[in-house]
Amino acid sequence: MAIDEELANRLRSSLSDRGVEWDEKRMFGSLIFMVGGAIALGVRGGGGLLVRVDPSEGESLLQDVGSWYAQQALMGERDMGPSWLDVSPDAVEDEAGLEHWVAAALRR
Repeated sequence: MAIDEELANRLRSSLSDRGVEWDEKRMFGSLIFMVGGAIALGVRGGGGLLVRVDPSEGESLLQDVGSWYAQQALMGERDMGPSWLDVSPDAVEDEAGLEHWVAAALRR
């Protein structure tokens, strides 16, 4: 599935507006945004985001938005743990949603 270039551009704008420097790499079937040499976010095919958060925040972020909008990310059939969240395209279709997840990733 192709990367959602519109979402990637919105993410670039968000990071740029915050003064964040990042690198981009394609991996895990996503366009990964690395901040400070570590994975922070990834644009998934189909428009969702892979978001890396502080592990102490992962569970509360999931409870706040519900399983319809985010869940723990999987690598194959293996759960990636509380730091890795798969966020649905619906959760980032507006700027408030995108900014919520970018902020969560940058708090890590």
